[in-house]
Amino acid sequence: MKKMISQMKLALLQTLFITFICCFNAMATTTPYKTYKIVTDIQADGTAGKLIAEFARNVETRTQGQIRFKLFHGGVLGDQLQYFQHIQRGVIDIGLVNSASIESVIPSLGVMNMPYLFRSVDEYREVMKDHSVRQALFDSSKKHRFSFLGYLSSDFRSIYATKPIKTRADLAALRLRTISSPTYMQMLANFGAVPTALPFGELYAAMQQGVVDGAEGGIAGIYQAKFSDVAKYVLVTEHTRLTDFVIASQKFQHSLTEREREVIEQEFAKISDKSIAFAEQNEQANKQKLIEQEGVIFYPVDKTDFINTVKPLYQDALNDAEKAPLLQAIFKIENREF
Repeated sequence: MKKMISQMKLALLQTLFITFICCFNAMATTTPYKTYKIVTDIQADGTAGKLIAEFARNVETRTQGQIRFKLFHGGVLGDQLQYFQHIQRGVIDIGLVNSASIESVIPSLGVMNMPYLFRSVDEYREVMKDHSVRQALFDSSKKHRFSFLGYLSSDFRSIYATKPIKTRADLAALRLRTISSPTYMQMLANFGAVPTALPFGELYAAMQQGVVDGAEGGIAGIYQAKFSDVAKYVLVTEHTRLTDFVIASQKFQHSLTEREREVIEQEFAKISDKSIAFAEQNEQANKQKLIEQEGVIFYPVDKTDFINTVKPLYQDALNDAEKAPLLQAIFKIENREF
């Protein structure tokens, strides 16, 4: 009899244990996960698109599926300035916005677009990793209801044209397309050219029809957008390095636990580093293709002449109370005065 009672107790305990395990597993599998929106105006199969997808996968893996991202590429939710405003309102969680677009909203961040701010890839990498620069960016963004999550690097930008350009003198009166940034417009004017703001998608036809004589932009873009069909001359000025910032809404930041925020920052830091290497590889590979396949001619320049023309931009920035702190922080890292 006692043996039977013991067996019944054991059976009951086993049943309770199994029931507990089943309930625990059910709770674990039904724990609600967080889904966030990432918006860009780039293509999913481009370098930046692939890096963002890698970031999303890595975060989901490290959080065991508790944080997931839904990606919207190709400008399906508007252009950069449109979805930037949605990020400020907390409607969109994360977005890719380049430094030129940010300057149009926050003029003080035009510092990041200043010509010859970065004189080498190593300088760029060192500055973008520095805590004081990140803090200066954070202080600027906080007042405008968003935060910087990370960045993706592009290659150095130079000048290409439909006619030979070997020196700065050859830029005189040339109509050159640039992005709609006060800093970029002033830079080209100081170089002696006539800056023309024009949507990137209209540039090929504009050069073909003589509306503009050329543009400033990345070497990789010349090959990928087939601009080399009409623009066969490149002046290697390497004047700026446009940065794509990945920004987040304050609502998104406040929804994260400390551990989740740590994981997200770590994973984005990894693809930020990777983007610099990718940009360098793409630039070299596409430059070789332009020379060998498209017959594009590259003219090296003495950058000193170009640097001297933009010194007034730096003097103005250092006299601007909003721009000076960020510029001085960068100068300190680069160990330079100008």
